[in-house]
Parts: sequence; C-alpha cells; structure tokens
Amino acid sequence: MKSIEKKMKIIEERVGRLKELSKNIHSLSNYQASQGSRDIAERNLQVAIEACLDIGKIIISLEGLKEPKDNKAIFAVLAETGILSEKSLSFLVPMAGTRNILVHGYDRIEDSVVYGVLKKHIEDFMTFLKEIRDNYLKRNG
Repeated sequence: MKSIEKKMKIIEERVGRLKELSKNIHSLSNYQASQGSRDIAERNLQVAIEACLDIGKIIISLEGLKEPKDNKAIFAVLAETGILSEKSLSFLVPMAGTRNILVHGYDRIEDSVVYGVLKKHIEDFMTFLKEIRDNYLKRNG
C-alpha cells in the first residue's frame, strides 16, 4: 500500500503545480504564447497520468485482476471492479491516450487539449485519488 500512497503523493504534487500554473493562464492564446507554461503543463500532466496508470497496475497486480491489453484498459479493469466510477473512466481513458502523445508524439500535442485539461479537468485527478482511497485503500487497509 505504501507504493500506492507514494504514487498518490506524486499526483497531488503535480496537480498542485498544474493548479498554480492555471491561475496565471487566462486564455488558450495566453497559454500558446508561453513555451515555458506549455513545457511545465505537459511534463506535470504526463507525470500525473503515469502515476495514475502505475496505481492501476499495482492494484491489478495485488488483486490478481484481469490483465489489461493497454494503458486505457487499466482504468476499465478498475471500473469493472467498482474501484473507479464511470465518470472517472470517461476522464482517465482519454488521459491514457494523451499520455502517449505527450511521451511519443511531441509534434502532435494539441495545445487546446492540454489547456482544456488545465482549465476543466484538474479536479478529475482529485476525484481519481478519492475513489482509490474510498474504494480500494479503505477496504483493503
């Protein structure tokens, strides 16, 4: 459980950085004009998503759940077992794809997607953490 809690702290730290960044970005054009802001947002988003994936992989391994075929399926397996809600699943599955673009396709990163996450979906990471705490950690002590 310590490894899950360690990953949860990483998410909290990275989301905190994204929230701070978001306070100073007031429009998509403002975001696009700042290479530094884009770099900070992309890296922190990537690390937060990877930590979510890692938590999923740890739980799947510990519980002997069905092996996911890809990163997106990690979250589907957790939803099937009642650990994640459908609302979280609708956020996390696209985030797994976003992570792949952030890691492998720098020429395809859409600023509007990252900006949208900053402005509309940062709290979804906190919902993920709450569901992991309530639906997994509390039940499995």
